[in-house]
Amino acid sequence: MPTNTRVMMLPSPPSSGSIGSVTKSIGIARMLIKRGCEVCFVMGDKLGEFISRSGFKVYLYPTPVPNGSISVINSTVDFVEWTGMADEDFVQASIIAELEAIRDFKPDVIFAEARPSAAISAQIAGIPSVMIASWPCNPEHPANKSQTGRLVKVFNKYLKQYKLLEIENVIELFYMRSNIKLAPTLPELEPEMQGIEGINFVGYILDLDFNESQLPSWYRNWVEFPQVFIYLSVGALSPELYVDTITETFKDLPFRVICGCGFHYNLKSLPESLPNIKFERYVPTAAIMKDTKLAIFHGGQDTMLTTLLYGLPSITIPGQHFERDYNSIKLADTGASKKLPIQAFRPNRLRSVVEEVINGPYAMKSKQLSERLKCFGGTEQCTNILVNAVQNC
Repeated sequence: MPTNTRVMMLPSPPSSGSIGSVTKSIGIARMLIKRGCEVCFVMGDKLGEFISRSGFKVYLYPTPVPNGSISVINSTVDFVEWTGMADEDFVQASIIAELEAIRDFKPDVIFAEARPSAAISAQIAGIPSVMIASWPCNPEHPANKSQTGRLVKVFNKYLKQYKLLEIENVIELFYMRSNIKLAPTLPELEPEMQGIEGINFVGYILDLDFNESQLPSWYRNWVEFPQVFIYLSVGALSPELYVDTITETFKDLPFRVICGCGFHYNLKSLPESLPNIKFERYVPTAAIMKDTKLAIFHGGQDTMLTTLLYGLPSITIPGQHFERDYNSIKLADTGASKKLPIQAFRPNRLRSVVEEVINGPYAMKSKQLSERLKCFGGTEQCTNILVNAVQNC
């Protein structure tokens, strides 16, 4: 395929505060550009601004409004409803925005993650699609079978309008209709995926490029203690709770702590830092991993794979979120991580677990998985698949 392949990136659009899908897509985009491809994104609000500041062309896109009626995410169906991605006005506006961007940019291939409208827009436009696949987002996952008819009706209205095959489960639109399915994981972390036709295990898809100028000015002359990286995303632990707990846990310990807060909708401004504890919206993970000894995170897939790629031991606190809980259990089963319940997120308990994980066999297990992860090709293999997608579809 010519090197001027045009790729449209459609990461997951929720504005609740998580940026994992966007940073993953940026990692792919950087590598595509190095290969001579042209890349654009379709995204709105703060995520769109973040992508634009990273140097990419961004088409306007509506922002889903989170539904406050769901407090526990028990399935991907719950996730779609909670994020507002199933709101009828949003579904209509998102399809229109994507089709307008497609008409202007004229992509050869579309890359998408956790974005139901992408499956519809790609089919309408007749553009090959490459989508992220995972077991927690599969319609056959037991948690996703308890389907509410309202969500199906919303999407079927537009599938019928465009003469496309209707769905029985909204999760069918996550990746089951894509031309190519990418699983950024290991078979042992998602064994159920091995039985799905057309799955391509690529190990990981991460943004590993960074520039030293992206680091905060304080980082270069920071206190010389072992480094802990914390990212808790949006979930059961509110910013108010985790800021207080992190501060109380680490303020008198010989560690330096970076807490990535993202764009959490309940965090209007960053909390005050201490000499050994820093709170930031975003720090390029690849820039700090070589200095990090331990990661504490929410069980999200991208952070999980980052810790494994760099051979870091970890502590996960997934809360009542079925996908994060699944990831945390599988990761703990490898011996590279320790899973904690929400109730254990308190200073005394956290201090003891930090000591256990840092001094235990967890780092050795993670380093072993790091070597295996690299064998699957990672972001580079994903880029190869995208560049060759038109020929292979």
